Amino acid sequence: MKYFSFLFLFAAFFIFTSCATVEKQIPRDIASLQSSGAMEGIWFLQGTSSTRGPYNGELELRKSSDGTYDAIRMITYINYFYDGLKVQEVWSGKAVAAGDTLVMSYDLRQADFIEKLGSQKREPSDFKNPITVVTRFAVTDKGLSSQFSDKKVSNYTEWITTRRNLEAKPLWMNLRTNIDAQGPKVPLAVRGVINLFKRDVGFTKDPFVQSFKNRKEFKEERPFIVFDPTDYVFYQNNKDIIRVVNKVTDDISITEASVKRNAYSPTLKEKAASYEKNTVTHHINEIGMVSKADVDANGKLIAYRYDGDSALWTGMYIGSQSMRYLATKDPEALANVRKSLRAIFMLIDITDDPKEFARTLMPYSPGEPIPNKWHQGKGIYSNMLWLEGGNNDMYKGLTHSMMWASLVIPETDQEIWSHLRDKSRRLMGLRTFDEKPQNQAPTYGLVALINKDKNAREKYESTYKKLSWKPSSYSLDTTFYWHGSADWSGINLGLVGDITDIMIADRLGESKIRDRLRERLMDSWVTYSPAQRHLLTMVAYGFAYSHGTRGGNFREESSDDKFMTSLAQSVWGLREIPYPRPNLDVSINHSLRPDWCISPIPRLFWKGLKRPEPPVEYFYQGLYNYPVFEHQAFTSNFVWKDTAFGFKDDHSRGSENAGVDYLYAYWLAKYVGIPNFE
Repeated sequence: MKYFSFLFLFAAFFIFTSCATVEKQIPRDIASLQSSGAMEGIWFLQGTSSTRGPYNGELELRKSSDGTYDAIRMITYINYFYDGLKVQEVWSGKAVAAGDTLVMSYDLRQADFIEKLGSQKREPSDFKNPITVVTRFAVTDKGLSSQFSDKKVSNYTEWITTRRNLEAKPLWMNLRTNIDAQGPKVPLAVRGVINLFKRDVGFTKDPFVQSFKNRKEFKEERPFIVFDPTDYVFYQNNKDIIRVVNKVTDDISITEASVKRNAYSPTLKEKAASYEKNTVTHHINEIGMVSKADVDANGKLIAYRYDGDSALWTGMYIGSQSMRYLATKDPEALANVRKSLRAIFMLIDITDDPKEFARTLMPYSPGEPIPNKWHQGKGIYSNMLWLEGGNNDMYKGLTHSMMWASLVIPETDQEIWSHLRDKSRRLMGLRTFDEKPQNQAPTYGLVALINKDKNAREKYESTYKKLSWKPSSYSLDTTFYWHGSADWSGINLGLVGDITDIMIADRLGESKIRDRLRERLMDSWVTYSPAQRHLLTMVAYGFAYSHGTRGGNFREESSDDKFMTSLAQSVWGLREIPYPRPNLDVSINHSLRPDWCISPIPRLFWKGLKRPEPPVEYFYQGLYNYPVFEHQAFTSNFVWKDTAFGFKDDHSRGSENAGVDYLYAYWLAKYVGIPNFE
């Protein structure tokens, strides 16, 4: 396409110049253009858009090795604002100059990753076909002037006059890059299992999958992380502008740019403060559970809406506030711990069954029908509803919250400590405790820690002794990463369990067990390091690496240089999360992009064992992991558990997701002392 654009540019130049008038009165500033090389520089630019009105800006022309100029057009609208922010266009292209004539060509994308925004919809052809905009600047009394159209939304009239010298760096640079995330070779045994599942679910013969079979990255099974720090520094220094780059400027492209702006403009500290306030007002329900929120057009809370995984998210929220308190001694953080911890206790009490606990809670409104799988509490809990299905994932939220609370709630708080002692013991009676051996040792340790129980301490030690001393066996480890395929939700669950287990062992003074657990954590990091799971990297640093632990797999397959490079990169995991999260009726579909490719390995391929078997579409995943502000920011309620190579999702306006994912990572980074953080 670029080659075609260059040919089009040169053809347009010769057509335009052949029709030019020979005798003109050339203004003094423009007469200098006729001297050799005088075109190079940064030119002041003014103009008017038919849809957004007048603008000012600059046009940079920098000589290229092919005899043309690299052109950067950067304009900011004077009277047009979007959500109270200025809008800036940046176009990069090529220019050809001769005498007093200048012809430029820009390739603009008609569509990027939003397929639908409200009632506006992109067509599939919009994603595949860029628009080539060619402008010819001719001499007028105002300077070099041009009239042109983006062929979609706006007509433009603009002119350039005075020039200044080039700066050391171009006015704008594209820093977007693809990072190889393939990882080690897939073992033959694993390859056989994957191929078996592919045949079983019909993946191999699926027409959509087969349409990508000739793509290089498909043949190589090579996934990539799309890393885009472009304009981060600009947004840190220009907080009142949305910058639309190389796109036709309309509501959809401005929305895409505004979410990136909301990620990169605030500092990490500013985003944390905003998420702290928003979480308390919008996402901790009346009982203390993490919830989604129904909001109006202005973002005002209408009602709390349950999150089915809230036992885990609430446990992590308590962890975030505990780390916040340890880092700042802010009494508000401790108050947040107390409120949500009481809700965690209720999850165990409300079921009226010593074997079961609830996934989440919400107030009961008399007279309203009770949804499926929800139950009304009894006695003092009759004003609440509880959701059945407490399982291993949710159990991790219970143990995590109690471990952190026991660290920050003073024992003089007799009410909470009475519940901590009681509820920690009752964990041993839950069905999940019996059915999941990996939960038993840390639960015994938690009981021993909170209750100073010697019998529980002995069971804690003996349970670990029954396991092999291989670090991975401590949690019946199932970590794997095969060319972009992994149990992504399990990674988040694993790191939560690792923190709980390591801190319990450390606080009990069980240094041998603790060090084995730390090695397991580092080996887990090595497994997932090609995929750059940023929260896992921060956890590995804080709870293992910074204490001197490296792990057997680390010593064989990694290095300190690789780890520290990943640690420095991990801050981008937080930078990519915007505040606020967009509250839009939106559809994201990266598969419409011409550079997207499906993965030849099915997503969660082992789910093919489920009956009834999921449809083949369930197993689609891409080979490109896009920045949070290009996907998860719009649709995710917890980015750290999401499929890394997802590509398609929807979100309805009025439903707001919580920001506990951001708060947990931010306060963990502060608590463990990530170097050069912020």
